[in-house]
Formats: sequence, structure tokens, C-alpha cells
Amino acid sequence: MAFTKEQLRNIESTLTLWLVTHRPEEKIRKQVDMGYTIKGQDIYLEEIRPVYLKPGEIGRYPFAKIKFEKSTELWKIYWMRGNLKWYPYDPKPVVDTLELALEEIMDDSHQCFFG
Repeated sequence: MAFTKEQLRNIESTLTLWLVTHRPEEKIRKQVDMGYTIKGQDIYLEEIRPVYLKPGEIGRYPFAKIKFEKSTELWKIYWMRGNLKWYPYDPKPVVDTLELALEEIMDDSHQCFFG
């Protein structure tokens, strides 16, 4: 089930603030940038860059997934392994708020998101 309009406004506001502080410098954003996509109850944080061997084409590559579990009102954090499947982020797979999820991803103590 998708987010309500109010939830979506709050989520997009939080993600916009996050992007303002974590996007690469303006001068390199054509080579690499960051963004997000919201699908249902899932938020995908993405690296945006030219597709390999197709420089005119831009690809969006998710590196983190944050899932809102409506029944518990908790946020679950996932990372993508080399097999392209999502796995719970072991150090802290569940947090109370979207802000804490974003903070945990940026901390990346196990180097799952930024290598």
C-alpha cells in the first residue's frame, strides 16, 4: 500500500534535505549524482550516472532501500549484494524514523552502501 499524501510530503521533504547535504558538487553531477525513487512503501536511494558504454544514456542504480512497515510504523534498511538481491542491513536493520535510516546509511559502518 502506498504512502498517504501527507506522509509522502513529509518523506519528500526529508529526502530533499538529505540530498541537499549529500549530493556531489554541482560541477561533477553530470558524471555522478544521487537521487531517490519511491515505489509503494519502498524508498530507493540511487546513484545517477551515465550507462557504461552508452555515455548518452543516464542510468539510476539503487544502492539502498528503506521500507516502511505500516503495521509497526518502523523503517527497515536494506542493502544490495553482488547478486542484486536486497538483504537487511545487519548492523541496524530497523529504525524508528526515516531520518535515522538515512543517518545509518550515510554512517555505513560495514561499508555496504559506499564500499
